[in-house]
Amino acid sequence: MDIQIIISVLGLLGIGGIIGGYLQHLWNQKGETELRIQSLNENKYRSTLVFMRCILKPENVNQFHIEDSNIQNLKDDKEVKEYAKKKLIEFYYHSLLYASDEVLMKIKEFMRNPTETNFMETAISMRKDLWKKGTKIDLNALSLE
Repeated sequence: MDIQIIISVLGLLGIGGIIGGYLQHLWNQKGETELRIQSLNENKYRSTLVFMRCILKPENVNQFHIEDSNIQNLKDDKEVKEYAKKKLIEFYYHSLLYASDEVLMKIKEFMRNPTETNFMETAISMRKDLWKKGTKIDLNALSLE
């Protein structure tokens, strides 16, 4: 009888170990997937912010590493600004798939009225969306202007 109890306990530990290992695998896989999604969204948001800055300060286009050969062929600030607006519109429509409602509304507001304040509000919304945290920093404290 004692040997049967020991065999039963060892059997339960083996099954429990297998189940526990499987659950841990699922948990780790979920975490890796969330990190990949967050990284993708961060890159998309970064590109969106770059084109928003090009709208505000087209003369600074060469300060950004933009993997778009078309932008290097533009002749003046007006062309850069128009190109950046077109790119921002496309980013906006792509954002419908992954961005939070607040981010979408902030991008739309920036497109209607491109100001430094609207840029900062959009960036803060993106920050909240990416890191799932609020911010206590005042908008005026963040602005460089």
